[in-house]
Amino acid sequence: MKDADKGPKDRFYWQEGVTRGEVTRALSDRRSSPLRRQGPRRLLVLSAALVITALALTVLINDTKFRTYSEVILMVLGLILYAFLRQSVRLISEAPNESLDERQIALRDANYSLAYRSLVPLTYAYGALLAVITADGWLHDYVNGRFWTGIALSY
Repeated sequence: MKDADKGPKDRFYWQEGVTRGEVTRALSDRRSSPLRRQGPRRLLVLSAALVITALALTVLINDTKFRTYSEVILMVLGLILYAFLRQSVRLISEAPNESLDERQIALRDANYSLAYRSLVPLTYAYGALLAVITADGWLHDYVNGRFWTGIALSY
């Protein structure tokens, strides 16, 4: 199919990473799903936070082979949890404004604001972790000469 023949359902939004059809299907889906209830969503967020924290702390694992396997497993698990979280909110966070009504746009924008405010203390926590494991830090002896891929991937 040529680009000129594509209908409005086939439009791909590059900045958001979704198609119009994908967003429309997600928003019009009325099937009952346990992921759309508040309790399971909170559990998903908590699980994702724990996996990301564990990924950052893999820098403290001494055995190179075990650390590498742990990083890969935790990264895959984090991506799976992200996919479930994305599904649980029906792609509202990635949907373009033209696919949402005013209430959904206001809700999404308020959550973006909260997320960005939460990134500041998280960045401070990563800075503190880096300060503790760098050359003059308390934990430098435990991480000396190791790759910091777990910290970079988790951030």
